Amino acid sequence: MSDSLDKEEQAAMMDREIYELALQQPEGLDADFLKVALPNYPLEIAVNGVNRLLKAGRLELMQVGTRILYRGVHAGEFERMAGLTGDERLVYKHIENSGSEGIWVRTLKQKTNLLQGVITRCLKGLEQKALIKSVKSVKHPTRKLYMLINVSPSTDITGGPWYTDQEMDTDFIDQLAGQCYKFIYLQSYPRAMPKGIYSANHMAYPKSSGVHRHISANGISTVALSVDHIEELLTMLVYDGKIERIAPAFEVDMGGGNRGGRSLGVKPKTDWMYRALRGSNIDSPFTDIPCGRCPVYDRCSDTGAITPAKCEYLKTWLSF
Repeated sequence: MSDSLDKEEQAAMMDREIYELALQQPEGLDADFLKVALPNYPLEIAVNGVNRLLKAGRLELMQVGTRILYRGVHAGEFERMAGLTGDERLVYKHIENSGSEGIWVRTLKQKTNLLQGVITRCLKGLEQKALIKSVKSVKHPTRKLYMLINVSPSTDITGGPWYTDQEMDTDFIDQLAGQCYKFIYLQSYPRAMPKGIYSANHMAYPKSSGVHRHISANGISTVALSVDHIEELLTMLVYDGKIERIAPAFEVDMGGGNRGGRSLGVKPKTDWMYRALRGSNIDSPFTDIPCGRCPVYDRCSDTGAITPAKCEYLKTWLSF
């Protein structure tokens, strides 16, 4: 009896050592690692410990290229996975790996090689356990994507701040663009001489970062916006003919060498200044081509929620 107990205690001790080692190696460990890390145990004994931990759900089997690795499952993750079937665990892991981009049912079927009915049952079970959720994409509104319950969808899926409930919020875009234009206009001309203009060497026109600070500081938008979002609006205003870009002053590198630690051949992003236009420049319909000023033109395609055929702006412009 005591010998049997000693063997059980030794096995439990070895399992703990293997599990702790696995937790310390987030990329996973293999048999060679165990052989070096556990020199006092024969490899076959260590493999038995690995098999016990795999069966208990404390280790996860992974394949990276031709290597077989074992990854430690943390306590919180173990509790979430404890009541899942083998098929549910497989589906869950693929959904977890998809991150904020989510995964389509058809892609799940290809990756898991499970039957459609099995996948549907697994997804239903995972949703009932509040482990995953389904979301719709503005690119593919007919597709249902799955991701972990605590993961926020990427902007490619939600459309970013320009979309509300999968619909482009044109009123919000127009109002925000109007506020950007007003801010730029007030700094584009001398206040003491409203009809005058600044000299050619005037370099105090606003940049996108300044417009972003103005929008944020005054609480104009209830939605969190980045400088990139503001630049999308400014680009729209440029193609709308309401503002123009002005290149900032810069020093010409006469020596042609690598200065300031910059790599040769790498062109830095231009930090444009913006000046408001007035008069007839903004009245021509040719400067109002919606495709050129659309903040989501890169998401437009032949299918989905955003297409030229469904664009009301394009229809209006073509009928001017």
